[in-house]
Amino acid sequence: MSESEHLPAKSDEELVIETFVDRIEELHPNIDREEFHNTIRGYVQEAVATTDKEEGEEESEDEGE
Repeated sequence: MSESEHLPAKSDEELVIETFVDRIEELHPNIDREEFHNTIRGYVQEAVATTDKEEGEEESEDEGE
């Protein structure tokens, strides 16, 4: 079995975050990568949760019409 078969699949969201962190690290090589990654992940999760909630509210309003 190859090494990639042992690793869990990464979500598209996680791949985008890693790409973003990589690019920022190129501009700011002294950045604490792990702390920055965790901060960005938190912002993304918060934004996704807010968007999901807003979409759910819109669907509820549409059902009431």
